[in-house]
Amino acid sequence: MATHCNIMFSVHRNDFLFVKPFKPTPSQVLSLSTIDNDPNLEIMCHTVFVYQANGDFDVKPKDPASIIREALSKLLVYYYPLAGKMKRETDGRLRIACNADHDGVPFLVATSDCKLSSLNHLDGIDVQAGKEFALDFASESDDGYYHPLVMQVTKFLCGGFTIALSLSHSVCDGFGAAQFFQALTELASGKNEPSVKPVWERELLTAKPIGEILPSMLNKDLTAASPYLPTTDIVHACFYVTEESIKTLQMNLIKESKDESVTSLEVLSAYIWRARVRALKLNPDKNTMLGMAVGIRRIVKPLLPEGYYGNAFTSANTTMTGKDLDEGPLFKAVKRIKESKKLASENHYIWNLMSIN
Repeated sequence: MATHCNIMFSVHRNDFLFVKPFKPTPSQVLSLSTIDNDPNLEIMCHTVFVYQANGDFDVKPKDPASIIREALSKLLVYYYPLAGKMKRETDGRLRIACNADHDGVPFLVATSDCKLSSLNHLDGIDVQAGKEFALDFASESDDGYYHPLVMQVTKFLCGGFTIALSLSHSVCDGFGAAQFFQALTELASGKNEPSVKPVWERELLTAKPIGEILPSMLNKDLTAASPYLPTTDIVHACFYVTEESIKTLQMNLIKESKDESVTSLEVLSAYIWRARVRALKLNPDKNTMLGMAVGIRRIVKPLLPEGYYGNAFTSANTTMTGKDLDEGPLFKAVKRIKESKKLASENHYIWNLMSIN
C-alpha cells in the first residue's frame, strides 16, 4: 500500500517476463565511451509517463501493455544493446554482452486499484509512492551482469496507464532516453520503423587517457561548510516554477546587467545556487561550487551522427564565495555561469577533460 493526495492505493504486480528483439540481432560484446564509463553515471534513472484513458467509449480499448510489449520487441531490433546485459570488467571498463537468444528486457505488467484522477495523475508524487510504478529489478546477478533497461506498465481502473522506463545512465543521457522513448511511441502507434535510426558508435567519444587526475576546483580547507551538514534528514520535494516566474527573474537580472540576455538555465542556476547558500548558512568567507552538465552533441568535433544515443555532455563548474553569492549582485553569479558554459563548449576543453582519468 502507498499514499498520494491522501488516497491509499495498492499496485498488484504480475510476474515479469523478458521481451526479446522481434528479429535476430548481432551477438557481440560492445564497449562504451569515455563519458559512459564515468562511475558516477552507473545508476538506473526512472521515468514514469502517464496516459489518461481514451475518451471514445464506443471503441473497445486495446490492452496498453500488449501494445507496448509488441512495440518494444520490434524496437529492440534497432536498440538491441538494451536487450543485453552490462558489467564493469576488471579493467574498469563497462561492456554490454548482446545475446538475444538468452537475454531480453525485464518487462512487468501491474494493475492499480484506483483511478489516475484520484492520484492527480501522479502530479507531484513523492519518491516512495512513485516506486510502486517502476520495477525495482535486481540490479546485479551473481556473475556481476545487470540489465540496462527495465520496464513496467501499470493499468488503472479508469482505463489510463503508466509506462515506467528504468534506464542505465551509463548507456544514454536524457537526450538518448528521449530518442528511445519517442521511437517506442512511434512503433506503438503503428509505424513500421523509428523516424530516427539509433547509432551506437561509442568510439566517437572515446578519448586516449593521459593518466592524470582531474584537479579539484575546491580546496577542502577553503570549502564553505554548513552547520546543518552532514545529515540524513533530507526530504525529496518537487518545486513548480512557472514560465511567468522565470520571465520575472530574467527581467530583474536583465535590468541588473544593463540589458545583457539571460537564459532560463542561467537564471535558475544562479537563483538556486544563492538559495542553497542562504538555506544552509554556508560559511561566507569560503568557496562554494556550482556544477552543470553542458550538452556537446552539436559542438564536439568530429560531429556526432544523428541518432547517437550515448552520453554526450561535459562538466561546466564555477566557484564563488558564500558572501559574494549572498550579498553581491546576482548577475555576478550569472556571469560566472556564462563563462563556464563558454569554456565547456570549446573542443579542446571537451577532449582534454575526457582524457583525464
